[in-house]
Amino acid sequence: MHVPPRLLPFAFVLLVAMPAVAQPAPSDVEAVARMKKDLFFLAGPECEGRGVGTAGLDRAADYVAAAFKAAGLKTSFQPFVMNGFPDLDGPSRLDFAVGDMELAFKNKTDFVPTGYSSGGKLNAPVVFVGHGITAPNLKYDDYAGVDAKGKWVIVIRRTPRPTEKGDKRFDTTVPAGEDTPYAALRMKLDNAVEHKAAGVIFVSDPETAGKDDQLIAFDDHKYTDVPARLPVLHLKRAAASRLLQAALGKTLVQLEAENDAELKPVSVELPKTRGEGDIGVIRKEITVRNVVGVLEGSGPLADETVVVGAHYDHLGYGSGPLSMGGNPAQGKLHYGADDNASGTTGLMELARRFGAIKDRRGRRLVFVAFTGEERGLFGSKYYCEHPVVPLAKTAAMVNLDMIGRLRPGPGDWLGLTTKPRMVVYGTGTGDTFERTVGAAETRYGLKILKIPGGIGRSDHESFYRKRVPVLFLFTGLHDQYHRPTDTPESIDVPAMAKVVSLCDDLVLDLSTALARPRFQEQSGGFEDPLSPNPHAGNVKLGAVRLGVRPDYGYMGGDGMRIEGATAGGLGQRVGLREGDVIVEIAGVPVRSVQGYMAAMATRRPGQEFELVITRGGKRVPLRVLP
Repeated sequence: MHVPPRLLPFAFVLLVAMPAVAQPAPSDVEAVARMKKDLFFLAGPECEGRGVGTAGLDRAADYVAAAFKAAGLKTSFQPFVMNGFPDLDGPSRLDFAVGDMELAFKNKTDFVPTGYSSGGKLNAPVVFVGHGITAPNLKYDDYAGVDAKGKWVIVIRRTPRPTEKGDKRFDTTVPAGEDTPYAALRMKLDNAVEHKAAGVIFVSDPETAGKDDQLIAFDDHKYTDVPARLPVLHLKRAAASRLLQAALGKTLVQLEAENDAELKPVSVELPKTRGEGDIGVIRKEITVRNVVGVLEGSGPLADETVVVGAHYDHLGYGSGPLSMGGNPAQGKLHYGADDNASGTTGLMELARRFGAIKDRRGRRLVFVAFTGEERGLFGSKYYCEHPVVPLAKTAAMVNLDMIGRLRPGPGDWLGLTTKPRMVVYGTGTGDTFERTVGAAETRYGLKILKIPGGIGRSDHESFYRKRVPVLFLFTGLHDQYHRPTDTPESIDVPAMAKVVSLCDDLVLDLSTALARPRFQEQSGGFEDPLSPNPHAGNVKLGAVRLGVRPDYGYMGGDGMRIEGATAGGLGQRVGLREGDVIVEIAGVPVRSVQGYMAAMATRRPGQEFELVITRGGKRVPLRVLP
């Protein structure tokens, strides 16, 4: 700890007077040793950062299952399938036949597959669709008058007139200096899928191309999923111009100039032209597993259940946007000691403790180690759709995620009355939770920051969405979060044991109290009150949020399905609810989560707009005033 020079006279006093975060009693020594062993295995190199698709994730699942079984729990796996990220798989080929003329383009020189792409062969006619935009609100459609079904479509990036003086954008409703949502590659791709294109060939506009016309790196887009499997390539301007000149007698520059002059589409099918591609990309489906351990109850409460959960997956080798370490961290092992080997270690320890109780009375306990959390709460959502005990009989859910950084908080001006601080979310989701958590806070000498809401970035949210009361234990974000430096050596295991003992008391109370907690809906989303800036990274300044949770597993291709609306949020106030599919925002079509984000990025407080959803097969327009 760095002590500023002006505080040096007090340094010795502070170090002596500040209580240790956690000093285990002699009876806890064995528990701490067990937990340290579990933590160092789960966050060790043999588990490979527990990334989806790694053998290390399966090793971790087997380890947790063995711990559940040894504790006397009825143990099983819940397998389900997740989409793996694409990988390059050998060279790609792209040739065109224009009448009797053959044009062959070189992989990595003239074109590349993008991370949106699937692999395989495609031989199909070719259509030039300008910038690939369908904008009903602007009465503009590049697909009007052409049939893209079953064909390659050539799409120019960005929009017509992108650099017109005065910074007039294609969509004049966008604030100066910001891109229209129609410029987003994903919006263009979604639109091509909507028009049933069989393959997409992006070509950079002059501004994006610059002098070098660099091809899009495969990794730039490999970490998002698409609603259809089709080749998605990037072709250099010079190569595209050769093709257009051969087929139409016009260069790419000429077609762009015509489009800009009248702001009218210049789309056209290339006569007597076929494109043949053999794309070296592989996409795998990966079977992953939740680990479930059931400890039956007894007595009058035995038919009810308390779920105790923690996710055991992490980022593996850290490739992609979830890593917070930037380019230097790409491909490096992300150990995930705090996130969430700590919570999984606590889960196993709780299973041991409750499994050791003879003639235990009270509610059934279901311990679940979830997977797929980092990609979008997939494991907990799967459990909620396929519970081992009906959710109607689930009295509460307790979640442990990142419990390894229990730290002293600020005290008085001398720093002599500090207490270790942690957060418990969901204290307002059950009518008895304030009392239960408050009693635990007193027993353990902690400062618990209570947040009533049940929304927020971990598996408890899946249960809250199903109207199950939830508690989420958390010791705060830190500089090692989602970085290779989140190692087991950075965890204070005795302090973590203190959090687990507190959770033990909470679960004991929830499993034995005669009164079942009554669910209460609460407003508010995720925040970290232990951070100096609790809202950092949550909201773009000036942006509008609907307060809805996207269904990241929805692949309908016809909008963004929502799993629910936050209590008191804008979406709930205008009537959004679970199962609604957002298809249009301020006239901008929405066909995916990314399309939704692009459209919402242009909305501002005080700016009324129309939101269109589909519900029960019908289009429903809603007026929204942020």
